[in-house]
Amino acid sequence: MSQEDNTITLQKAQEWTTEWRSVESDYNKHNQCNGFLIPADDLQNVLDEMKNQSRAEKKVRAYLGVDPTTNKEKLIIVATEPVTQRDGTIIYRDKINGYRGLQSGGNLYDFTLPIPPASDPSSPLN
Repeated sequence: MSQEDNTITLQKAQEWTTEWRSVESDYNKHNQCNGFLIPADDLQNVLDEMKNQSRAEKKVRAYLGVDPTTNKEKLIIVATEPVTQRDGTIIYRDKINGYRGLQSGGNLYDFTLPIPPASDPSSPLN
């Protein structure tokens, strides 16, 4: 992995995606979900919620879920903020309205489409 921009090689991405499909929970034995299509504008909204943080502090968290009414996979993305603990370690808290008294920002974003059907059939990661 590149230390500079957190990029990985195509080979590494293929290894990781193959591993997800083969050894993760039983979910994919019954449902096919290989990834998510994420609109850039919506992802930018998450990043905008952290506009006052330094570049190094900006981190988002993604949670996997399933909508029980549609049985469609969901990727829920939330902005985080760094919080220094008493022992000096830093944790990243989810910025969610109403959580720990947060009154502004902190939206939960469900703006993804599962892959498939939102796939690129010619992608080497498919």
